[in-house]
Amino acid sequence: MDIRWDLTQLYSGPTDPRLETDHISANALADALDAKFRGTVANLPGEQLLALMHGLEDVRYYSYRPVWYARLAFDTNTADESAKALLDKVRLESTRISEKITFAELELAGVSGEVVSNWLKFEPLREYQHRLDSARRFKPHLLSEAEERLSAKKNLSGRNAWTQLYTEITSSIRIPMEVDGVERDLSVDEVRALRTRPERELRAAATAAMYAAYQSREHVLTYIFNTLYQDWMLEVETRDYPHVLEPTALGDEIPRLSIEGLFAATQANAPVLQEFFRLKAKVLNIPDFMSYDVLAPLTAESKSYPYADAQALVLEAFAPFSKRMTEITKGFFDGGRVDVPPRPGKRGGAYCSSFDPRDPAFLLLNHNDRLDDVFTLAHELGHGIHAELSRTQRPSNAGHSTPLAETASIFCEMLLADHLLNGADDATRRNILQDLLEKVSTTLFRQVQITKWELAAHEERAKGMVSSERYGQLWLETFAQTYGDAVQPTPADCWGWIVIPHVVSYRFYCYSYAYGMLIVLSLYNLYKQQGAAAFAPKYLEFLSSGDSATPQELMRRLGVDLNDTEFWNGGFDVIQGWLEQFKALV
Repeated sequence: MDIRWDLTQLYSGPTDPRLETDHISANALADALDAKFRGTVANLPGEQLLALMHGLEDVRYYSYRPVWYARLAFDTNTADESAKALLDKVRLESTRISEKITFAELELAGVSGEVVSNWLKFEPLREYQHRLDSARRFKPHLLSEAEERLSAKKNLSGRNAWTQLYTEITSSIRIPMEVDGVERDLSVDEVRALRTRPERELRAAATAAMYAAYQSREHVLTYIFNTLYQDWMLEVETRDYPHVLEPTALGDEIPRLSIEGLFAATQANAPVLQEFFRLKAKVLNIPDFMSYDVLAPLTAESKSYPYADAQALVLEAFAPFSKRMTEITKGFFDGGRVDVPPRPGKRGGAYCSSFDPRDPAFLLLNHNDRLDDVFTLAHELGHGIHAELSRTQRPSNAGHSTPLAETASIFCEMLLADHLLNGADDATRRNILQDLLEKVSTTLFRQVQITKWELAAHEERAKGMVSSERYGQLWLETFAQTYGDAVQPTPADCWGWIVIPHVVSYRFYCYSYAYGMLIVLSLYNLYKQQGAAAFAPKYLEFLSSGDSATPQELMRRLGVDLNDTEFWNGGFDVIQGWLEQFKALV
């Protein structure tokens, strides 16, 4: 179904004059804030600080909204020269505008705790408490205003340009494949989908073809990795961070030791994952269980899930839990805010994109009629529900910290799994439990594997230029740590690292999927204990809180202590329970 999103809800098109007038408005407001508040922030009375905070929100809105629109338009057609030109133009102008309010961020970061306490005596400022505290966290790592402005400018022709080049190259990949006796020209996402087919030869061929397509472009792609990783290394050194993971941990308000604890706990529980794949290998009668068998279905009959069916399933899954969630979901379906089919030039993968509470969120999919695509729809809708509920917050608080960004998305997947399991026969239960355990494999264990590879790659890059072969060796080492001898890599798996856009665009983002999954499993236990009537209102209130408090504080309101060492074990207990049910059925 050729369902595409309707971006005219933002601007009428790439020539809409409001793209320019919004930047004119942002420029004028930034100049006014600079003239009125520069050098005075620490001494402002509450009323004037509130005016400054509102002004900063408006500058960001009108300066970045055109960039957001241009990025969405570009992602649906990365080969469109006009889309590239628009994105380049508005990104440059937005950066110039943002430079003008750099002074405010630096001055807010430099105020004392006593000043913040006095500000918070003014009642209307209390909703900015987390925003003000967050600004001060980065004080030891901030540069001078001139240096910060120069850094922002250099990112346009540096980091941003390299990540866009990676997106353009990988989105343009077309892979010739014979499928069901027909020669087809497929996108990367369509080839990825073939790895869930029952025909082992097809799964093997699809995996080899995908990696070969990337390998043929390895010279420029490896250069992109080396350039970006050196850029990040230099930033860590320049800003005096003690560890390459520290900027991510500080930004996410999660102690680095907590993230490293996640790695240790996941590695300690790797035997659970390995036992699952050994069981699966026995069921499928595959003695040499390979990486391309990880997503193999248990039965040859592979049910198709057209997008209309996927819509119906997620609505049915959400309805018993929350009427409000189903209303928001219908808003996405009926409001032209989902881009569904894969097509040439479209960015791969799936995401939910939200920017400011004054605008709705949008979902990008690449739906291939698989059950996994239904779970992807539920996942991205979870992000959308989170974004829509937090629109009650001020723009400064309407986002989500990275560790909590995946809670709503994975929780919605759990609701879908519950719905599919309810009343299912043994064969269906077995298949759904397989899907859940594979979700654990990809969302928890694999994301930790990716992050551990990323850490190793950064460590290697600090020694000098890294070859694609060395990146591949590091990948195979982390692969072995995760899967042991339960899953064998193919020779082509040494290219597993190069196909992951997250490790190009977002530094150490992948850990948050694993972190979020274990949080969700803890919340899922609470939901099962308390029931929807008691749990759902607290959960929706939690989602509505956006980024108005630290992750620890927001989770405490739901009865979860992120500092409890038993927290991780509770999540793994749920996984062990699924494995025992699966074992009994097979």
